[in-house]
Amino acid sequence: MAKDTRSFEERLERLKAVVESLEGGEPSLEEALRLYKEGIQLSGRLGRDLEAAKNEVRLAQDGLLKEFDALDAAAEAGE
Repeated sequence: MAKDTRSFEERLERLKAVVESLEGGEPSLEEALRLYKEGIQLSGRLGRDLEAAKNEVRLAQDGLLKEFDALDAAAEAGE
């Protein structure tokens, strides 16, 4: 399988299109199965991307909080 180089937003738009195709149209059984598999793959990838972004935010917040704690400690030591 080729590596998916689409952006998060592009994959999300494709997932929306897949869902619309499955809900709105009447694809053949083979086409519906292909779309379902594609949707599951997209959903999994998007979920992993969101989890990674959430972890990055946590790390950034943690680092920022540590910086504030260090500044508070330095200010208290200087008083």
